[in-house]
Amino acid sequence: MKLLIAAVALAAVLLGGAGIATRLVEQRLATLTPGGVTFDTLGYNPLTGALVVRQVSARDASGREVFRADEVRATAPVADLLAGVITLQRAQVASPRLVVSAAPVLKLIALGGAAPRPAPIAVNGLVVTGGALVLEDASRPDPLVVRDLAVRADRMAAFGGDGAFAVEMALYGANVRLTGQRALGAPGYAVHVRASGLDAVAALRDFPLLTADTGVTLTGGRADVDATLLFAEQGLLVSGHARLERVLARFADRGLSPFSAAAIILGVDRWDVAAGAGRISRLELRAPRLSVSLRRSPPPMLASLLDVFGDDGIVLRRIRVIDGTLTLDVAEGPLTLRGLNVALQSRESLSGAGFVLTGGAGIGPEGRLSVQGALSRDLRHAEGALRAGNIKAGTCLISDATVRLPEEPTLKALIAALAATCNTPL
Repeated sequence: MKLLIAAVALAAVLLGGAGIATRLVEQRLATLTPGGVTFDTLGYNPLTGALVVRQVSARDASGREVFRADEVRATAPVADLLAGVITLQRAQVASPRLVVSAAPVLKLIALGGAAPRPAPIAVNGLVVTGGALVLEDASRPDPLVVRDLAVRADRMAAFGGDGAFAVEMALYGANVRLTGQRALGAPGYAVHVRASGLDAVAALRDFPLLTADTGVTLTGGRADVDATLLFAEQGLLVSGHARLERVLARFADRGLSPFSAAAIILGVDRWDVAAGAGRISRLELRAPRLSVSLRRSPPPMLASLLDVFGDDGIVLRRIRVIDGTLTLDVAEGPLTLRGLNVALQSRESLSGAGFVLTGGAGIGPEGRLSVQGALSRDLRHAEGALRAGNIKAGTCLISDATVRLPEEPTLKALIAALAATCNTPL
């Protein structure tokens, strides 16, 4: 009889403790957001720490729903609960939807590298399936919705943490994968981004902070990206490469026609996003097409481009144009360079050293131009030789001639140098 009484008493204590622990969990969860957290059912076993919450909903101070999920499963040690903190281990969240107001995505990612500070809930091991992230911005009529989120994360905490994470999501018509961890050998947090077939137009429209006001509007293009974002004390540094295909763009400068290219390949090393400075290791344009009006004066945007080349904060390593078409609208009529191939290779990393230049293009029915030499870093001064063959210049035919590049390689100076070699009157 005594054993039976003892068993009943122990069961009562355990059941009562379970009820108290469950109530503590409910109270802790209810205080996570200003508007409270509600759910249909909550089950908690203090002996195993098993926690199951179904149909969770959280609201902000105005009563607007900012989070919901079909189900949350995790292990929550009762000792942490009694200490005033909910620690979720091996948390599994099904079909969550998180709404964030006026928060740039890059800053959201950077939270993973922020210094830890006290938080009411911590997560050690997180798996999210079928998630959605809604980014609201007062300056935009419609929110940005990231769907089909699949997340795996470790050692994360609400509002801070230093753990690793992996995220897969459907974004801008592409499968995007993000992985993050503390940077190796340097302070900061590194996020590796990989995406294929990304709608670049939509991405730049939603995140204009990634591009400065350059007077260029991208109207077509899909991108493959493989890059590392380092959130360091000095700001956001980007290293990696991107390939943009089927490119269409328009310029605010009316002296430039719409631009198209089969592909643009860009490689950068530790590019400082805020400062717009760093190292461009590779810039390649494949089959670009552009028309430039020079009837009155060079378009102002061309002068701006030369200023970029002369910027001490930007190091350009290699530039290539492959199979391009450039039409120059001059007073004498349009002049088209077809099959344009140009390569600029920097002279190592010496300041102001400039580029080694090689190139060639077809001109007219059978004409051909080729060039070898060097350009100053700002592209305003040159040395080397220009060779021309089977080119009509006014009333002359240049069958084969080689001239020195003018010190200032303007189109007018180049034409004058070639015209001086005319050896076959038409």
